[in-house]
Amino acid sequence: MDDRTADEAAIRHLFESTLTAWNDADAEAFAAAFTDDADYVIFVGTHYRGREVIAAMHDVLWRRFLKGSRLLGHVTDVRFVTADVAVLTSVGRVQKSRLSRRTPDKAQTFVAVRRDGEWKFTAFHNCRRRPLLEWISARSDPRLAPNTPPVPATLAG
Repeated sequence: MDDRTADEAAIRHLFESTLTAWNDADAEAFAAAFTDDADYVIFVGTHYRGREVIAAMHDVLWRRFLKGSRLLGHVTDVRFVTADVAVLTSVGRVQKSRLSRRTPDKAQTFVAVRRDGEWKFTAFHNCRRRPLLEWISARSDPRLAPNTPPVPATLAG
């Protein structure tokens, strides 16, 4: 396995660790995927900074508003900016019950950095997906079509 393949596998594993930590409602394990000074922007636009804050806010979410939820996700791309910086894009959905839909309704961007030989996420941005609007835009002008791999119709998990 060449270095780039190993690095991509490590970054994808880091992403998977966030899904596992979410599904275990383990705020410390979730935040462990991020650098001490990470920027974390949620879909409503709220910006959090730092691993400790990321852990604390997820602890509140899992104790109250998202108790028992599951996070489903799928990596759509990993692109290396430099040897030590990569951008991972993904789609996902918070499933609030086993009967909830499994179609992805969020798109995320993670920036991964390698520090001291270890990959961590240093930035995260989450936004709502609007597939109908994507389709309408692309139909009105092909230049507005997404240029990323197709999004899965449903998410595994």
